[in-house]
Amino acid sequence: RNVMSRAHAPTPPQATQATQTTRAAGRARGRRARCVAGASRRAFITATLVGVAVRDAADADAEAAVNARTTMDAIDVEFGLANNRIRACPREHNCVSTSARAAEQYASAWTAPSYLSAKDASEALIDAALDLGEDVRLIERQVIEGFGIYLRFACAGALGEDCVEFLVKQDVVDDRAWDGDAENGPLVLFRSFALDVKYVYPFMTPVSDLGAQGKRMEKIRAALGWKTLGCEVCDK
Repeated sequence: RNVMSRAHAPTPPQATQATQTTRAAGRARGRRARCVAGASRRAFITATLVGVAVRDAADADAEAAVNARTTMDAIDVEFGLANNRIRACPREHNCVSTSARAAEQYASAWTAPSYLSAKDASEALIDAALDLGEDVRLIERQVIEGFGIYLRFACAGALGEDCVEFLVKQDVVDDRAWDGDAENGPLVLFRSFALDVKYVYPFMTPVSDLGAQGKRMEKIRAALGWKTLGCEVCDK
């Protein structure tokens, strides 16, 4: 009766201390694991935020570069005549001009009827341009004594505001040894172009207005019924 069962036998002090040490070590390992996991999560979040910030900064820089280039091109545009001539097309702009150097931007001059003076022809051009219905506004009219009349219009374009310029010269083309020249009146030179250049990111390729500049000028010419210099037969 004095013998105690094994189930109720007291635990030796060494065993109790070992158990407590094991548990403490386990808790320490758990805390270290949680600290490592928390540090990993924080590092992941930090890396993600840094990546987003870098990407946003790169996008902002790219957009700023595009805007800066567009603004620069717009600032570089010059209006008016250069040595009493219509100017060539600005670089990379959607444009047609009777002074263009590139074949795809070149347009032939017009001839007004022989019964019109340069003044009358310029008034007819103003009426035809204002009738386009594209929010057209006459910006400038300059009479150059003994030479001709310069006109400048602003109008709504496919990609922003456009500019249309005319030079109606008193000169008559009559030196081609052709009977048709007898019908020629004032010579009409012109330029139509978009003020801004839009680009396709990231290739920086100018966006085309699908020939809107040339179509506008042809619409004006057709409304007036004037002839294209060098194409008088095909215009009939």
